[in-house]
Amino acid sequence: MKMWQGAFKSSRLFRRYKEWTATICFSLAALVVALICAMGFLAYSGALNFIRNLYSEVGHDLVERHVEYLDGFFSEYFDDLRKFSEMAELKDEDSRFAMEALARSVPEKRRALAVAAFASIDGNARYVDGRELDVSQEKFFAKAIESDGEFVVELYDADFGGVGEFVIAKGVFADGECVGVVFYSMRFSSLESPVSGMSIGDVFSGFVIASSGEFIVPLKTESILNIGEDSLGQGDFEILRNLLSKMEDNARGSSILRSRVFPDEFVEWAKIDGTDWIIALSAPFSKIDLEARDFKVRVTVICGVLIVAVLVASVLIFLSILRKHFSHRLTLQQVQDIDELTGLWTEAFFEEQAEKLLNKNPESNYLILGLDIRGFRIVQQTEGIPAANEQLIRLSRRLSEIAREKKGIVARGHIDHFYLMYPISDSESAIREFDSLLYNGNFLAGRVGELVPTKAGIVFAGKDYEHDTIQNLIGKTSYAKHMVQDNLLKNYSVYDSSMETRILYEKRLERYIPIAFAHNEFYVVYQPKINLSDGKIIGAEALVRWKSAELGNVTPDNFIPLFERNGYINRLDFYVYQKVFEFMETQITERKKELVPISVNMSRFHLNDERFVSKFSNLFREYNIPSQMIEVEILERSLGVADDRAREVAEQLHEMGFRVAIDDFGTGESSLSLISKVPADILKLDRKFMLGVQDASSSSDDELKVVRQIVEMARQLGKETICEGVETEQQVNFLRSINCNYVQGFFYSKPLSEKEFVEYLEQHL
Repeated sequence: MKMWQGAFKSSRLFRRYKEWTATICFSLAALVVALICAMGFLAYSGALNFIRNLYSEVGHDLVERHVEYLDGFFSEYFDDLRKFSEMAELKDEDSRFAMEALARSVPEKRRALAVAAFASIDGNARYVDGRELDVSQEKFFAKAIESDGEFVVELYDADFGGVGEFVIAKGVFADGECVGVVFYSMRFSSLESPVSGMSIGDVFSGFVIASSGEFIVPLKTESILNIGEDSLGQGDFEILRNLLSKMEDNARGSSILRSRVFPDEFVEWAKIDGTDWIIALSAPFSKIDLEARDFKVRVTVICGVLIVAVLVASVLIFLSILRKHFSHRLTLQQVQDIDELTGLWTEAFFEEQAEKLLNKNPESNYLILGLDIRGFRIVQQTEGIPAANEQLIRLSRRLSEIAREKKGIVARGHIDHFYLMYPISDSESAIREFDSLLYNGNFLAGRVGELVPTKAGIVFAGKDYEHDTIQNLIGKTSYAKHMVQDNLLKNYSVYDSSMETRILYEKRLERYIPIAFAHNEFYVVYQPKINLSDGKIIGAEALVRWKSAELGNVTPDNFIPLFERNGYINRLDFYVYQKVFEFMETQITERKKELVPISVNMSRFHLNDERFVSKFSNLFREYNIPSQMIEVEILERSLGVADDRAREVAEQLHEMGFRVAIDDFGTGESSLSLISKVPADILKLDRKFMLGVQDASSSSDDELKVVRQIVEMARQLGKETICEGVETEQQVNFLRSINCNYVQGFFYSKPLSEKEFVEYLEQHL
């Protein structure tokens, strides 16, 4: 065998084989390059039609899948209502047993999204959660009575808690006559989750629209569909009307809108069974064409890369045959340790290296920082993945600079989570440096144009701190971050052991909030306001309290911030407004009692609801109370966060005859010029000003000057002043000496129940 191998290697054929190697390799490479070019040309020339057809097919599939889901969604509620309408209890005159039977019949899985109710033929509706409303003027009520047993899906005007609602209703018949209407009341948000699944990147945007043209789930992108008919030119107006007409006439369909002003867009729709609603999606051709353009670029780049790869591969194969091929690669482990997008370490590798640092340097202290980007998911949804990735890259670049400067380490975790660790001398100086040098407002400081809004949690480790694993330390930064996640005025928090206890307590509170509303565990107390000139009562502030059957008395300091974070504050405020209006009407009209103006608090989160003032006034008009008997307290912090909106709300309230006060004055950052423009009647000084005012001899000149100047400023602006938190006679004497108008505090009275407040009024008016 060896003899034959030696003969072959010495032969002319073997020498010719070595000469042909390069020719064969590069000939094959030329053939592959030609094929790549041909395929690339075909893909490039047909890119636009291919992309458009692809998006059309995807859009059709999306609508089909989502309308099937919503058809099933509504059919479940239709089945419930059909069963409810046949219940003998609803046809009985004893409404208490009827509501108990209805409450038992509502399936558990439906209770989170909908509230069942029954309205008698006179329009008096009772909900299973205890609410009572007059729905006789609602469209759905009239339609259900006249529908001969057919289902009715209609928008619901009675809107509670700042969210839109709709109703699924059915008439209840006995002996051929309608005796009432059974219905589900549901939030629009119950439809937002399935519809949001239709949105893909920034191309497709799903929405639900009624046949009247009113949005149920709004279209989030700019389009001829959501501009409004009053703002359209004649041509675009006709385009919009034709589309709505097509949607009404056809259960399924698609259309291309060719506007004169807006980019042409593709619309696919389908009707939802049992309703006059339409689920649809919109895809602007401008964005689809950009995808095609990007596709062409990618095709060109891929073809170029493939051609280069083929040429390089042919050279490498040739060199390999000649044993001159050298390869340099990263190991698999090295690839796994680096985040592909940012180039930072992965979280797992960071934990490994951080643990090594702590073990290697037991005499050193370290700052460990956990960092998130504020509103990152909103950026992803509204601006797209590229814009969100750009924020991640900018932030990683700045964190890398800090790590190099501080001789630390940095990593990217899940999505927008980042971790930074560097040595420090002590915690106090580290926090001062972090606050002044690294942070600027709510932004991580960097070069102009590269600032990123962030929130952070900080924990310390090393020789001066309790030993803990790096995983637990990172977890503690998350606890600290949780304390600032919804606070726009604070950007970082330092971990302490009480945070974990606080979070667990709030989680427990959240479980009992629905129960508290269902069982009316919230109640209102009234704290008198006193005229300093004569000691008479001139008003009172309505304050909410929570007495839980399971938790006992929950203080406002514990549940109000929680309600502001989870959104329940809207519902709670309107609950308080209703209780105050009921109390005042009873005292004025039924008991003929003399009453003083009552002030109610307006959360700063109401500024996000453009319909707040109209909803507030609509609720107020249900009661026979003079408008000058109601005062609305707007937090001064609201003026700094959304000054234009706060000023607009104050002006609207003032025009309707309500008194307006600026609450907690001195805690925010609003300017005096802005205060002068807000049509407020009263400035309410925060209780912190009274902490340092005991008497003129013990208080500093600066403390006294601040209070004097505020009172004098208010007088010059034509506004009255009231100071809360007054607890001592020395404070009263000081405020009287500087001509403060009114006071509120324990020196005169604690917050009183309705009965106690009425008795107090009789004694001090």
